[in-house]
Amino acid sequence: MQNEMGLQQVIYELIETLIKFGVHRYGDPLPTIKDASSYFLASADTVRLVYVRLKHEGYIYLSTGVGATVKVQYSDDEIRQHIKSYFSLRKSTLLAFARSAHPLFGYAQWMAWKNISVETLDELERICLNQDICPPYRMSRQLMLIYGKMGNELFIRLIWQMFTFFQGPFLSVFQNILYFKTGNDPLLNMINLCRDKNWTMLQQAFDDYEKQRLDALYQFFDDYEIPDNDKEEQVDFDWNIYKKTSQICYSLCLELLIEIRQGRYTAGSCLPSLSKLASEKEVGLTTVRRTISLLNHLGAVQSVNGVGTKVLLRQDSAENCDFTNVTIRKRLLDFLHSLHILSLSCRACAQCTIESMTQDMICDWLKKMEGIKRSGFYLDLLYCCYEQISLNAPYSAIQSVYGALSKQFFWGFPLQNLHGDQVAANAYYLPYLENLQNYLRCADSAGFAKELERMQIAETELVAKYLVSLNIHEASVLFIPEAD
Repeated sequence: MQNEMGLQQVIYELIETLIKFGVHRYGDPLPTIKDASSYFLASADTVRLVYVRLKHEGYIYLSTGVGATVKVQYSDDEIRQHIKSYFSLRKSTLLAFARSAHPLFGYAQWMAWKNISVETLDELERICLNQDICPPYRMSRQLMLIYGKMGNELFIRLIWQMFTFFQGPFLSVFQNILYFKTGNDPLLNMINLCRDKNWTMLQQAFDDYEKQRLDALYQFFDDYEIPDNDKEEQVDFDWNIYKKTSQICYSLCLELLIEIRQGRYTAGSCLPSLSKLASEKEVGLTTVRRTISLLNHLGAVQSVNGVGTKVLLRQDSAENCDFTNVTIRKRLLDFLHSLHILSLSCRACAQCTIESMTQDMICDWLKKMEGIKRSGFYLDLLYCCYEQISLNAPYSAIQSVYGALSKQFFWGFPLQNLHGDQVAANAYYLPYLENLQNYLRCADSAGFAKELERMQIAETELVAKYLVSLNIHEASVLFIPEAD
C-alpha cells in the first residue's frame, strides 16, 4: 500500500503548480475526485483532503454538485513569472538531475518493463492515446502503471519525489510538450518494443528518450530565458525519507545507530539521559522516549532501571531484537527496499562516480576499506561503498538518494549474523573486499561496479529470504535482478 500521507503531498504540490503555471485557470474545473484517484492510484479520501487543503489555501472553490473550480486569477505575466521563478531556482540542479536519471533509474526501468503484464501495456497504450488527459496527470498514471508492481514502496516514494521535483513541473508548462512532438510518442514506441520482446531496441529507446529529455530541458531554458542564479540560491533535490513530525523518531534512531557504529557510544557504555539527548538533538522528550523504545526493540540497546540505556554488542542484536514488533518489521522492510534500490542502480552509479573521482578521492576510499579490515567487521563493506558514492557522485541527485539509502542500512542492525558469526562473515566478505580494492587501485570503474552489483544482489536475495521466513510477506514480491 502506498504511503497516503506522502501521496497527498504529491497531489497537492502538482495541482498547486498546475494552477500557478496556468494549466488550470480561473473558473476551470479540476479533475473529479474519481478521475484524480485513477491518475494517482490514490484513495478518494486522499484526493478529497487535497482539495480541502487547496480550498483553505485560497486556490479553489469547492462545492457539492459542482466540484472543484479554480478561484485565483493569475495574469499571463504572473504565470510567466511563476514559471521563471520556479525553474531559475532549480536550473543547475535540474540539469544535473536529468543527467543522473539514467544511472539512478535506468536498470529499474528495464526491470519494470521486462516484468510488465499485457494488461498493463494495454492500459498504458489507452492513456497514451487519450490526449484529453492533462500531460502531468497522464504521466503520473503511467509512472504508477510501470513501477507500481515492483513491490517496493520506498522506490515508489522516490519516484513520486522525482516526479514532483522535475517531470510534473516541466510538463505543466504547455509549450514543453512541443519539444516531444518530433515523431512518434516515445512511450508508444516502448510499448510496441515490449510487446515484441525486443529488449535490445527497448534499451536503445530508453537511452534516446533520456537524451531527448535533456535536450528539451536545455531548449526550454533558452526559449523561456530562464536566468542563472547564484549556486547558493539553488534548490537541491533532497530525498529526506523521514521528515514528517510523526516520523522524526526514525531519523533520530538512525542518527544514534550511526553514532554507535562510529564509536561515539561503545558497547557497554550508556547513552546520555533523555533530557540531555533531547537538548543535544533539539527534539522533544516524547520523541526521545519513542526513539529509545525503538532502539530497545531493535536490539541495539537495553534500558535498565536505575542504570540507563546500555549499548549492546553488535553481534548480540539479533537475540535482543523483537522481530514481532510491527514497527521493527516495517523498518526491516525499509532496509530490504533500500537494498533492492541499490541492487538496481549501484552498477551504473558506482561506475560514473569512480570515473569522476580524482586520485586523492580514490586513495581516501582505499583507506576506508583498509579501516574496515582493521576493524574486523567486514560486513561494513557495502555501507562504506555507498557512503563514498553519496559523497563523491558527480550529480547531487545521486548524492542525495545514496545518502538516504546508506542510512537505511542501519535498520538491518539485527540481521548482522545472516552470514554466520563474525569469523564466517569475514570469510564471506573478504574476497569481495580484496577484489574491490584491486579494481579501485587500477581505476577499473567497470570491474568495480560489476563486482559491487554482484555482492549487492546476493545480499538483497539473502535478506529477502530471511524476511520471508519471518512472515514479512512483502519481501517475496520484489523483482530482484540476476547478477551479470
